Amino acid sequence: MPETAPEGAGEDAAWIAVPTELSSEQLVWLVGDPERLLRVNPCWVFESWSRTAPNRFDLQVRDTVHDRTWATEGRIETLDDGFRLIYDEGLKASTRLRVETDHSGSRLWVIDDYGRLPPEERAARLDEVDRSLPAWGHALERYLAGWHRWGKYRLWRWYMERWWLRMTPLARRIARLLIWATVIEFVVFLLLVGVLVVERGT
Repeated sequence: MPETAPEGAGEDAAWIAVPTELSSEQLVWLVGDPERLLRVNPCWVFESWSRTAPNRFDLQVRDTVHDRTWATEGRIETLDDGFRLIYDEGLKASTRLRVETDHSGSRLWVIDDYGRLPPEERAARLDEVDRSLPAWGHALERYLAGWHRWGKYRLWRWYMERWWLRMTPLARRIARLLIWATVIEFVVFLLLVGVLVVERGT
């Protein structure tokens, strides 16, 4: 976590900065869909997500860090450089995702604000603090790096949007292992074919 608080962070907030080689325009487009980036969180198992109105949502996730379900409705505040999710229930008041231009591309700030409730109540509910923020930041960095490297390929975009985002975190890890196992088997097969070709040629 950077020592200097980002713009827009309140007195009781937690934040991460995610660097990316994507341009700020590309990143703003990705951030334009709140569900997309929320689902990247590897500690959340989505039980339901729905847009109940153009600027309203209903969210229910299983938080694997705390091993409990968090259900809330809320409001989506769309901004020029990202969005803010304002929650109706829970200790956390809002999550702000903000894009800024960086020297090597752009940067995504994720800011969780806890300043809605009185200090005494916040202190009594510290066990509800969302501890998935660091893991979410690492996952977002990998996800955005993938978009920078592979986003120009339609098949990759289709897989990520239609399949990967709908998987649970466990299913994603299994899928990654299966994909790598398939790639290794294919490479070994090509090596064996190459050896046979060489032997026949000699």
